[in-house]
Amino acid sequence: MNGRVLLQRPAITCPEGALTQDKIRAMSPPAMTKRGYKRKGTDGTYHEVLDYTVLEWEEGHALIAMPVQPKHRNRGSSIHGGVIASLIDIAGDMAGIWTPDGERKTVTINLNVNFISGTSTDLVHARGTRAHATRGTLFSNAEIFEPDTGKLLANGQGVYKLLRPGTTHAPGISPDKEPKG
Repeated sequence: MNGRVLLQRPAITCPEGALTQDKIRAMSPPAMTKRGYKRKGTDGTYHEVLDYTVLEWEEGHALIAMPVQPKHRNRGSSIHGGVIASLIDIAGDMAGIWTPDGERKTVTINLNVNFISGTSTDLVHARGTRAHATRGTLFSNAEIFEPDTGKLLANGQGVYKLLRPGTTHAPGISPDKEPKG
């Protein structure tokens, strides 16, 4: 880390039973630059499997919420490590790609994840902060925590290649080819 402290934001809880995407949106903090934002191009992708909601998104900062569903859990009933790593990746990426004209495209170059504690909670938050950016590279920090207790579950760092504006696909992927599978 670079000596910066990731500040805890006020807890967002739901006393009325199971959380839904609508309840999360209703509990969102006061309006930020992007609030309750549906990211473009995520339909039919892994982002839909995660089913997260963007609570806050502004220059250098992103906060997302994910209601934990059975499909997100491992055999021990804790959140699967791959889901945690994905949230670290997404929050870190989002912290650096916001622009007033829309998000920039990136590809992940490196991702480090530190798994700190397991949980059986039904809601997690992921907070990303931009640590540094150059013309072509973004460095971010992220953390996953329980919003009601502030318990830190994981933290990590990501390095992302910033793609040129107008890029429609990741390097090495032909836009003319359908994914195999």
